Amino acid sequence: MQLYAARLTDSDGFVVPELNEDLTRGRVLAMSFEEGIPIESLTSEPQELRDIIFERCLRLVARELFEFGVMQTDPNFANFQYRRGEDGAPGKVVLLDFGAARSVAPDVRTAYRKLLEAGLAADSERIKAEAIAAGFMSPAVVEKHPERVGRMIDIIVGEMSEDAPFDFGDRSFVPLLRDEGMEIAKDRETWHLPPAETLFVQRKVSGTALLGARLEARVNVRRVVEETLQRTAGAD
Repeated sequence: MQLYAARLTDSDGFVVPELNEDLTRGRVLAMSFEEGIPIESLTSEPQELRDIIFERCLRLVARELFEFGVMQTDPNFANFQYRRGEDGAPGKVVLLDFGAARSVAPDVRTAYRKLLEAGLAADSERIKAEAIAAGFMSPAVVEKHPERVGRMIDIIVGEMSEDAPFDFGDRSFVPLLRDEGMEIAKDRETWHLPPAETLFVQRKVSGTALLGARLEARVNVRRVVEETLQRTAGAD
């Protein structure tokens, strides 16, 4: 919690509770009470506000992975609240629960960086290679199901790599990915479990995407990724 407070001093878009050291015990983390409303309640707010707040959350995930080296890996919506701003300001995201914060190993950060760089370049062959290197999938999957893997990569790259707002509320591509994935999953010989550290990161990434879907936010994902990778180049 203190690490997040220190790292976010350059951003006025977040609120991190203050630690109460006198009341904190081995099993009790005492902190200041922070006002806010459930972040998912922003569904009734204007599109512009939803976009601003979700982009802020997305950039935080990117900073956790590539800059902080620490990630709060539980994306439960209850761990985030929204505090309304004054005089038309967008307001702030209140971060609440740090119990699932974990260090992100340098090799995991490097693997994600290489995979995202390949995605930005829309290089399908390199994406496959980096996905295997990161442990997302096994070589056997690519060898036995090259067409399906290729189609899944094309879908993801096509949806996420454009230099334009991505509509998280439009889930039309999800069934296409699910259908391809289910067909691959029928082949037990290619079953593969990614490394635990990668699964923790993916849990946060996937949960954040679900928040974007709930808010029906529209964010230029490519720009967020490019700017984060450029700013943190050499940090791994």
